[in-house]
Amino acid sequence: MTDPGRLDAADLRTLDDQVVAALASGDESALKILGYGEISVALGWPADAPRFVCKRTPTFTPAQFADYRAIVLEYLDRLRGVGVQVVDTEVASVDRGKRVAGYLIQPMLDPATLGDHVLRASTPDAEHPFLVALADAMGTVSERLSMDAQVTNFSWDGDRLTLIDVGTPFLWDDTDRLRFDMMPFLRMLPMPVRPIVAKELRGTLQRWRDPRGVAVDIVANLFREGLPEWVDPTIAALNARVDLSSPITRSEARAFYDEDLETWPRLKKLQAVERAWQQKVRRRPYDFFIHSTFD
Repeated sequence: MTDPGRLDAADLRTLDDQVVAALASGDESALKILGYGEISVALGWPADAPRFVCKRTPTFTPAQFADYRAIVLEYLDRLRGVGVQVVDTEVASVDRGKRVAGYLIQPMLDPATLGDHVLRASTPDAEHPFLVALADAMGTVSERLSMDAQVTNFSWDGDRLTLIDVGTPFLWDDTDRLRFDMMPFLRMLPMPVRPIVAKELRGTLQRWRDPRGVAVDIVANLFREGLPEWVDPTIAALNARVDLSSPITRSEARAFYDEDLETWPRLKKLQAVERAWQQKVRRRPYDFFIHSTFD
């Protein structure tokens, strides 16, 4: 697509003002919502004819945002360094007093190039070039560097695979700890459960340090996206092209998905509790949208 240029800071503040109003009122009609993640939301700007995708992160203290911005930019460089094409991404912020709202700003891509759209428009085939390219990308996964490789997180222009979801920088240090601070993201939950969930997530995310764990997640999310006809071809493509400790199976991918079906809706209920506590009791804003992608 044509380079959209740079999103003006005044426009970003206008967008964030609309987000704040939507969170306070529950009325999202002023926003061009392109998609919900489990934590973030992707917004189109301008709403009538989007040229940018603006992915709002949680709010941070200024120091937390500086750390997050640095780790995301390092993540982009590390991915490109191992040959993974990543969409141009600006990490920007809007000052909201004591906190700042973070945004990952990217050019608006043709929706038809997104991985799930590509598969829906194609006949299931283990040799589909998108699947071949996705499987080949798994060769870059290591104990220190990984990616959230579900098909919705890539675009495919018929020749090149491009990663578009970089908001969770999968980088681990020499002590096997995830390098980015999860606590700003876990502010969506009641304070007493945050350390518990953080510990569980650190354990769960260890799966992403191995190509096999990433591959199983790719297949599991096909159930989530309503693409069961692509499960077996994708398994075949991954088993054939990725160096796995053992072949992945349909049943284990389904079990992985069923586990998510229990986990994320439970976290959404906890989010609702925290939102009520912040808005109705403390009379403070709640900075997260609550939308389940498992409905």
